Amino acid sequence: MKKYKNILKLFILFYSIIFLFSADSVALAENICDNNTCKDNQILVKFKKPSQKFLENFSKTYNLSYSAEENRDYKNGYVVFGLAESDDLQSKINELKHAPKVKNVQPNYIFKPAKKNSSAQDKYFKREWWLYNNGLVGTAGSDIYLLNIWQQEQKTWPGVVVGIIDSGINQKHKDLKKNIIRGYDFVHNKSTGMKDKEGHGSFIAGLIASEVSNKKGIAGLSRLNRLKVMPLKFDFSTDEAISAIAYAQAKGVRILNTSWGTNEYDEALYEAISAYNGLIVAAAGNEAQEHNDSNHFYPCDFDLDNVICVGASDENDRITDYSDYGESVDLLAPGGSEGAPMISLDTRTNRYVESIGSSYSTALVSGAAGLVLSANPAISNLEIKNLLIANVRTKDELAGKVSTRGILNVRGAVNREIQ
Repeated sequence: MKKYKNILKLFILFYSIIFLFSADSVALAENICDNNTCKDNQILVKFKKPSQKFLENFSKTYNLSYSAEENRDYKNGYVVFGLAESDDLQSKINELKHAPKVKNVQPNYIFKPAKKNSSAQDKYFKREWWLYNNGLVGTAGSDIYLLNIWQQEQKTWPGVVVGIIDSGINQKHKDLKKNIIRGYDFVHNKSTGMKDKEGHGSFIAGLIASEVSNKKGIAGLSRLNRLKVMPLKFDFSTDEAISAIAYAQAKGVRILNTSWGTNEYDEALYEAISAYNGLIVAAAGNEAQEHNDSNHFYPCDFDLDNVICVGASDENDRITDYSDYGESVDLLAPGGSEGAPMISLDTRTNRYVESIGSSYSTALVSGAAGLVLSANPAISNLEIKNLLIANVRTKDELAGKVSTRGILNVRGAVNREIQ
């Protein structure tokens, strides 16, 4: 009987050794810093009132780096050591657990902030590659660099109104109605009951000022609704255009979106814009033509300090196959392509539609100008324009197509990275 008991003890001991060996092997193989949960080049060790001399000797003994300056602040008895590049973090932890005077040893963890992600919680946000392109549509990074600004926005930033001289705005759309300022209908000479049968103005307004994170449709450009839109409905004629500009001036609107134009030089329009104390953001056009001495598109081509001309880029940071181009075109902004169209508000209540064109590139630059002004209220119109132009993301392949060789960079302009 005693013989069998001894055999049983040996059997248990044998499997205990195998289990311990296996468990230790698993621990050694595990990467405890997966998903950036801790700093893989640092370790925290707790002692009980160690002297500087002891810590210096300890670091030498165990091949660690130690800085008295880094550890001068009270850390509840813990000391930060740096690991040699050749050392494995888990192996070093296992080694130091049994070192003299060590009370505890652990990784230097990285905590996740307890706040919501700055990405929008809107139904179609993942399709808005122009706001954040992660590479699922086109090329990663081919966007307007906006999300960093969402993290910076403050409720103390003043609201900025962007006037939209166009076909009107769908004022009943739930994604936009909180961000609409009463404007004027120059077609019917009234300020109420305005409709948008064509949808062009509604699409533009939605790109600029749709509410963010309201779990509806799309996201506009301001997370805290700092951007408002004013509908200035006209019939796409000179007289109503100059009336709209004068109205905006009287109301103190400093940014006007003009996603339209003509090949004919329009002196009356030129004079109205010259007298306007604000910035005109104009579309380059969609004929895939170069603007030169024999081919123009106005107001884009007016040689005025308060006009900024915008062409269209696609989901790969290239100029689109339909966008006009030339030295009069100041910068590009996303306008969509057949494979990756823009999405915005429809004329029908709470519906959405797709479209492409430099009209929508213009809308993004108008909104960006509004954010620059909101973040920097004392800035001049010329400074807004210069910041938008100076801070573009340059692409060598755009040489000869756009005067700046660049694409809209909202972060750079708002933060005045290049002045």
